[in-house]
Amino acid sequence: MLLTLHSIVRWLVLSGALAATGLAFSAFRGQPWSPLHKRANLFYLIAFDLQFLLGVLLWLQSELVQRARTDMGAAMRDPQLRFFTIEHGTFALLALGAMHVAYATAKRAGTDLTKHRNAFLGFAASLALLLAAVPWPFRVVGRALWP
Repeated sequence: MLLTLHSIVRWLVLSGALAATGLAFSAFRGQPWSPLHKRANLFYLIAFDLQFLLGVLLWLQSELVQRARTDMGAAMRDPQLRFFTIEHGTFALLALGAMHVAYATAKRAGTDLTKHRNAFLGFAASLALLLAAVPWPFRVVGRALWP
């Protein structure tokens, strides 16, 4: 159940990341900071925070991760164990940090252009890290696109 929810919420996070990043980028043409930008950024923040909480709960109870923790040396040689024990969470945590920094600095910036620039740079970094964290089906550690 938790894995299914985590798999579904990832699409909300990715859509929020794309929307917030896209809006910030398109606003470089002199568009003012608007309630739409605030809502898109907040949606991304809430969806990602929820996803991260689900991920931590899943990580704590995962049989795969528990098996890896019994012999971390062997787990580091197994791409699937290494990915879900270390890499997936690390990339997600870095992406979450980039997103929160972008959200906070954009919210507090003085000019609209600075708000858009801060949002775009942080959200783009967060999106890149997110894309690296997802176990896409074409990867060795891949999972299905939909549960």
